[in-house]
Amino acid sequence: MPKERGVLPYIFYIVILLASVAALWGTLQLGEALTPTALRPAEGAATLSSAFGDFSASVTHHVHSTIGVLLLQILIILLAARVMGWVFRKMRQPAVIGEIVAGILLGPSLFGRVSPELFGTLFPTESLPNIQLLSNFGLILFMFAIGMELRLGDIRRQLKSSLIISHAGIFIPFALSLPLSYAIYTEYASSLTDFTPFALFIGIAMSITAFPVLARIIQENHLQRTHLGKLSLSTAAAGDITAWLMLAAIIAISQSGSILSTGYNLLFLIAYLLVMFGIIRPLFRVAGKVYNNTEVISHGMVGVIFILLLLSSYITELLSMHALFGAFMLGLVMPEDLSFRKILTDKIEDVSLMLFLPLFFVSSGLQTELGLIDSPATWALLGLFTLVAVVGKVGGTYVSARCSGESPKSSIYLGAFMNTRGLMELVVLGIGYEMKILPPTIYAVLVLMTVITTVMTMPMVHLINVFIRMKERKRDRIETIDKQAGAKVLLSFGRPSSGATLLHLTNQLLRRGGAHPNVTALHITTDKDINPIEADKFYQDSFRPILRAAEELEQPLETDYVVADEVESAVLNKLTSERYNLLIVGAGVRLSSEEDDREASSMRQQMSRFMGSLPMRTTESLLSIHSMLRDKMAFFVHRAPCSVGILLSRSFDSPKHILVYVRSASDLRLLPYARTMAENNQATLRIVLSTGVARESLNSHPGEEIITTDKLCSVPAECDLVVVSYTYWQESFDTCEELLAQLPSTLILNLK
Repeated sequence: MPKERGVLPYIFYIVILLASVAALWGTLQLGEALTPTALRPAEGAATLSSAFGDFSASVTHHVHSTIGVLLLQILIILLAARVMGWVFRKMRQPAVIGEIVAGILLGPSLFGRVSPELFGTLFPTESLPNIQLLSNFGLILFMFAIGMELRLGDIRRQLKSSLIISHAGIFIPFALSLPLSYAIYTEYASSLTDFTPFALFIGIAMSITAFPVLARIIQENHLQRTHLGKLSLSTAAAGDITAWLMLAAIIAISQSGSILSTGYNLLFLIAYLLVMFGIIRPLFRVAGKVYNNTEVISHGMVGVIFILLLLSSYITELLSMHALFGAFMLGLVMPEDLSFRKILTDKIEDVSLMLFLPLFFVSSGLQTELGLIDSPATWALLGLFTLVAVVGKVGGTYVSARCSGESPKSSIYLGAFMNTRGLMELVVLGIGYEMKILPPTIYAVLVLMTVITTVMTMPMVHLINVFIRMKERKRDRIETIDKQAGAKVLLSFGRPSSGATLLHLTNQLLRRGGAHPNVTALHITTDKDINPIEADKFYQDSFRPILRAAEELEQPLETDYVVADEVESAVLNKLTSERYNLLIVGAGVRLSSEEDDREASSMRQQMSRFMGSLPMRTTESLLSIHSMLRDKMAFFVHRAPCSVGILLSRSFDSPKHILVYVRSASDLRLLPYARTMAENNQATLRIVLSTGVARESLNSHPGEEIITTDKLCSVPAECDLVVVSYTYWQESFDTCEELLAQLPSTLILNLK
């Protein structure tokens, strides 16, 4: 061990500090004489007033500097995007629509009209290129991430249906838009561009589907593991790939000087695609097998990917196909290994989504002047565009889905889902506006059409749900009666390891010989902004331990993965919609034996005493940790329509000494569960019986030990599982910190 040095280190530190200060003061005094007279500050004693004036002038200078203006703009943009995203999410709309609306509201359509002077101060004309440049770079990162979300393997599994449905959903609205383009060209666009690029851009704008928004809608409706959800995503993915290939060709045609030049562009496009899919993709498939975790994916590997990203974007920009197309294609050829893609999206998507995309929305909003839609003719034009877009997309998808053998129900759902345009449409419109192909009025009309068609997706889905439920109400009643015939258990878990623990408990608690309980395992992710890659990776990681445990126990198991804002509400919706008999959950962070959980709970109690309950809850909500820290036990006990079992786990495995408390006549219902647990584990069972409960009512079994007492007896050291009712738990255990610290694994039951 090192020797105690006493005060010597402190003396040494003080001497060094004083010597440094003396050297600095002496050097500055000597150097002052070397400063030219013209550069010396004016003589005279500085006053507090003059010093504050100098400080104010410095602050004003930095406020109006390029970086100062840009940082303030980004701050305002991010705040507006977060607020509007939250508002639209509360309206059961994708948050990205709120961010698009925030961009429009910060532009000349609202902010510029309400307060033109403040608008000019915050968004001066000379600063707009900086926002646009940053947003374009962010779009490159975002399109790379979108390319990674579109997995070619998923499309191949449903290739025939996906191609037919997606292509019909593109070509039909594209064809319907051509007469409309012809009708409006002379009045709105003839002075700006040729008819061909104008008509082609209108057509592609009417045809595109926003895969990212659709993926989140599928998640929110819990359809990602169903046939309809998989078909919707593969159809949207195939449609996006086709649409971007079409867009690349359209941009090449629009920017070429002649038909022959266009042919060269398309020839080099084919060569580019052959290189991407024939060389780059096979190389990355090998890399994906090796670089599949964060430990081995080094900065060098990520650096190579970023260089290729910029190179691919640069090449497609040179070939007149826009840099975004190159970013999209590189994402598409990334290895389809979930671990690899998730690592890359974790590094890229948060920055692009949270920082750069709101800048793009505002950049688009600054170019969108809704005031241009100011006459009956332009409003009629908006209605006509919206009608053609909806009829073409929904109708085309429905007809093609029916021709592909899908049911009327699935076909109408597909039509509603494919009508989602969202961000991808905005990107296409931005390219057309930047290339001066779309005039300002048509651009504003199409932006508003994009918002309308995307916002109407969820109401359309809910309306379809209402009609289908009305038609199937009788069948649902019959199915409900059938489901009630057998006991059903919902097992809701958070951490992957706790899922396996809860399944062992459920199996031991309810298995009777070879008859296993009917168990559904539910895992919930409380982040609705996750992408399909993250969702699939979370599903695999979360369910791997419990699926392995189910195989070992030979326990039949259904799995359900849900993305929701609140765990409690999602569990309650599952319980009420499918009529479960028992809910099994963990005791939560407050009663956890994990060191980090106990420390977090202790710190939370201290902070709550210091700050007060309401400010503490508000702070936790802003940090998105309140849902993880709050006690969910009381919520499930009081709100669940079925019995609830809560496990306080202390390394729960196979208990050999079980203790059950019977403190009232109603607690006698605990005995069958405790006895089944003891039988399945060949364990001893000790019953602590209140003197107010008749011993004869136990119908005791051989080998059981019965202790009659009115006092709360201590838990024996050899006991490794306690079974107790929720009422008695609240009265005796939950309020006693010393007893909680001594408890082994405990099963708290609230039986209904």
